[in-house]
Amino acid sequence: MIDESLLPHLVVVEHPGSKTDRYGNTVPDWSQGATTRAEVAAWLQQNSGGEDTDQRDAQIGEWLMLCNPETVEGEPLTVHGSDRVQWGELRFEVIGPPGPAYTPDELHHYEIRLKSVEG
Repeated sequence: MIDESLLPHLVVVEHPGSKTDRYGNTVPDWSQGATTRAEVAAWLQQNSGGEDTDQRDAQIGEWLMLCNPETVEGEPLTVHGSDRVQWGELRFEVIGPPGPAYTPDELHHYEIRLKSVEG
């Protein structure tokens, strides 16, 4: 595990609930009561940024999040590609599955790619 002193950012990992849409499909439900949330100590860094000016003015950032495989409360952390991460006023989408990093015999930490889009 990564030493907690190297993980200064407190983030919230959000898992969506599910609901049935009007066509009978199961879709993610991001409403307040449907999501589950877990506080996680993490390191976040922005890796790249750009603009999408094709028919809109969007700021796009790709970030990397490093965190231990447990929550602040000591519960096992589960992260999926469909999850979101909130850090202060910033909200990110998880890009793909998290990358687990192992010591020879156990899970050491997660490396999670994030994406932010504003505008």
